[in-house]
Amino acid sequence: MTGTHGTITVALADDQQLVRAGFAMVLDSQDDIEVVWQAVDGVEAVQSAMQQPVDIILMDVQMPNLDGISATRQIVDAGVVGPGGEPTRVVVLTTFDNDEYVMNSITAGASGFLLKDADPEDLIDAVRTVGEASAVISPKATARLLRQVREGGDAGAGQEAVPGAASSAAPVAPVAPGPEDDLGLVDPLTPREREILVLMATGASNQEIAARLFVSLPTVKTHVGRVLAKTGSRDRVHAVLFAFRHGLVDPAQVLDGE
Repeated sequence: MTGTHGTITVALADDQQLVRAGFAMVLDSQDDIEVVWQAVDGVEAVQSAMQQPVDIILMDVQMPNLDGISATRQIVDAGVVGPGGEPTRVVVLTTFDNDEYVMNSITAGASGFLLKDADPEDLIDAVRTVGEASAVISPKATARLLRQVREGGDAGAGQEAVPGAASSAAPVAPVAPGPEDDLGLVDPLTPREREILVLMATGASNQEIAARLFVSLPTVKTHVGRVLAKTGSRDRVHAVLFAFRHGLVDPAQVLDGE
């Protein structure tokens, strides 16, 4: 997912000028990444995203006028498309490794969650990873997210988790579907695609999936793309949630990896 001439276009939304300047310096130092615009709050980020779409927005959580999670939801719901022809993806940034931020960010449609104190190399890798429609969320954060889903929350159901509020939903207890179960999909997964989804849900990378199934990396990427499209998943994180909610993977397979 890149803009013109293979360049990943990026925007920064943060109310701290020094933070924006630091991120811009790191990202602009790369030949394949270009910072196109910067915003000081969520309102400006939404307006700029509509007027000058980019491939990826790095979005701070805590900003005046409109917080980053609300801004993310507005941008995702508007269906903003970047110069590369794919939906603009948002990576939420915060100084706090907080379960509520993780849950709310993913529920809002973010494609990743990254701490501001991440190493410059991790920031660059995150931008490139989102550009490949992968997940930018640590296995630990994914495990905690799934634990919240299991205990009653449901990220991806279109309902925002309320910070500090106890969930009243019944605990999630997925029932493993049979091989003929279409999982409610208009275009059901093939046996191979289901196998790929299960491996994705247990945290396997494309390279690991290719090695395990004895297929080429391009073949895996093709299957992953079809899985994301058929399940309506924006990225791997949402595909993991889909697999979990439909009983395709034992929660312990993911949670034990925390």
